[in-house]
Amino acid sequence: MESMEIDEYYKSYEDLGVHKLMLQDMPRNKAYRESINDNKEIFKDKVVLDVGAGTGFLSVLCAQAGARTVYAVEASNMYTVAEELAKENKFSAVIKVLNGRVEDIALPEKVDIIVSEWMGFYLLHEAMLNSVIEARNRFLKPDGLLFPESATLYSAPCR
Repeated sequence: MESMEIDEYYKSYEDLGVHKLMLQDMPRNKAYRESINDNKEIFKDKVVLDVGAGTGFLSVLCAQAGARTVYAVEASNMYTVAEELAKENKFSAVIKVLNGRVEDIALPEKVDIIVSEWMGFYLLHEAMLNSVIEARNRFLKPDGLLFPESATLYSAPCR
């Protein structure tokens, strides 16, 4: 993406309506909640990076699962909502919100787990995959985990 396209992409996430849609997507939220809650032993005392944290929903789930530190990276001005959500849920000491692109930030340590909602609607809408790959290459420990690590798109041709 070119610089202007990148700026517009992040600006589009400053619209609360976009986040409202995602927060109202119960199957999506349930899948993330169950994936994290069913694997609390994996998250306990770990360092997590939430790429494109948005409102901080996934960051809070990771903190609730026992993560020692969660770096919530958000490039849009929604980072202020993520800070407020961390505070309201009493995780300000655990969730460190960083305003910026994951490509531009620095972390004080490598992370054990990267979480992200990188796939968007129908696995196609988001443009976050490159950012997640960049985060993996720069910040993930060699034995680290990605949540989710894969996705499958099924289609049936019809006429």
